[in-house]
Amino acid sequence: MVLPSEVDTGNLEARKPKQETVGGSLRSMAFLITQVPLIFLHRPEPAEIVALDLAGHGLSSHRTTEDYALWRYVEDIDQVVEQLGWHRHAMIGHSMGGAISTIYTGLYESRVTLLILLDNFGPITRDVEDQPDHLLEHIQEKRSLAAKRLPFHPTIDSACTARSQGGAYGIQPEFARYLMPRGLKPMEKTMEDGKVVQGWTWTTDRILTIRSAQSLSEAYAQAFMSRICSPVLAVLAEKGMLSLTEGQNERVGWIQKAKVTIKGVPGSHSVHMEDAPVVSESITSWIMEQNAGEVAKL
Repeated sequence: MVLPSEVDTGNLEARKPKQETVGGSLRSMAFLITQVPLIFLHRPEPAEIVALDLAGHGLSSHRTTEDYALWRYVEDIDQVVEQLGWHRHAMIGHSMGGAISTIYTGLYESRVTLLILLDNFGPITRDVEDQPDHLLEHIQEKRSLAAKRLPFHPTIDSACTARSQGGAYGIQPEFARYLMPRGLKPMEKTMEDGKVVQGWTWTTDRILTIRSAQSLSEAYAQAFMSRICSPVLAVLAEKGMLSLTEGQNERVGWIQKAKVTIKGVPGSHSVHMEDAPVVSESITSWIMEQNAGEVAKL
């Protein structure tokens, strides 16, 4: 999610803080439906927020090349920012969206005013010696995927239940429902007796349900994160994808040009939806602290 900051054009609309938000893997921009109203509620001034359905997610198109490398998403964000005419903005990203936002911020360090990561602290990496096996597993999974049919769900409720049980980091069914308007599309299925029934399937590109072909090294992640010069907030769930382990402490040390704030909150990987008030308060209070610090320098 991108929250751009002031653009020096002199009019009120241009002076609204701007933010861009980027969701995680297999999620549409609807992941922020519980966050955006609360962020606006706590903010003392108007803000412009643009939330993206990443390529292959939600209502965005699928890539015909099946190339969903992180740097392709970074390029997409750059094009969106250019179309919006933003010169300075903030970034908010959850999960994979946080990894994309981290790389983007390291690449365009002079553009980004604030970087907010939700249950993420940079891209997932893999030891170089493990990368050949990882690529082989990707190729095997892709071959198996081609033989599988699209998943069919007779009702939206059954789709929500399946979504809550899928993957290593599920989401409670009531919150999975928030993802449905942009995550489901109608589908017909022909039964054994020839009867055609109506149901639902996912809008997500199926290639995203298997491991990515790309493998990033720690050195790669460090090269980008060491360039970050805007304040960083990482909101990490106690039972989320990661905790502030020794490895994460090392990553904090990579960011020498900016202050890094880590806030732990109770909850799972989807805590930004499951306990939205706690997460939004953490975000907005931190943003106001940064704004107060800027005013104090004047």
